Amino acid sequence: MRTLLAAAFLCASAALALPAAAADSAGGVDLTSPADPAGGPMSPWFFRLGAAELQNLDAFKVTVGGGPVPGAALHYNHIYSVLLEAGYNFTPDISGVLSVGLPPSISISGGGSLAGVGKLESTTFGPSAVTVQYQPFHDGFFRPYVGGGISSLIIFSTHAAAVQSPKLSNDIAPEFEAGSDFMFAENWGLFAEVKKAFLRSHATGTFGGAPLDGKATIAPWVYATGVTLHF
Repeated sequence: MRTLLAAAFLCASAALALPAAAADSAGGVDLTSPADPAGGPMSPWFFRLGAAELQNLDAFKVTVGGGPVPGAALHYNHIYSVLLEAGYNFTPDISGVLSVGLPPSISISGGGSLAGVGKLESTTFGPSAVTVQYQPFHDGFFRPYVGGGISSLIIFSTHAAAVQSPKLSNDIAPEFEAGSDFMFAENWGLFAEVKKAFLRSHATGTFGGAPLDGKATIAPWVYATGVTLHF
């Protein structure tokens, strides 16, 4: 969590420097107006960039050699990533948003009855989501939003430890989110949000020479904060 807060502080520092830099480059002219230089309306595009922490669930239903392993669970190291969201306002209240995370590499260890096994495997994966957001307030500092859509899990690589020849499946699942923009001007501010994705992954490999087959309920909570920019 301290790493997430440190990254958020850096994002906030960069955001606070934007208006000053814009004013300097324009000879003191304020460029934070919602209108473009020609006096027209702002673009429907907006972006959010920040730090994210993923907290996976530990549920793991697994068989080894065809027999179930009661009480099996998973344990993950801390998972941090860089989050980028690109959004487009179809109406003043409704927007479509693509969220992508910098692919994190994580270590997966045994939990519950598998706690004594230690590290099972590691993987690098790509988290992403496509959602529709509803943001009813467009004035003032506090501008909350809620949304829902589809999240995806793409496995780029797996590396063996206690589980040999490990494989993890990709997945697509529903996602819900809630958050808020905290606007210091019409075109820039900070954001904080939480997402819940109901992702799972099918795990296969061999353990102690016996075939392993399991279903990991990842279903991560994603906590993110950073800079929001409207154009």
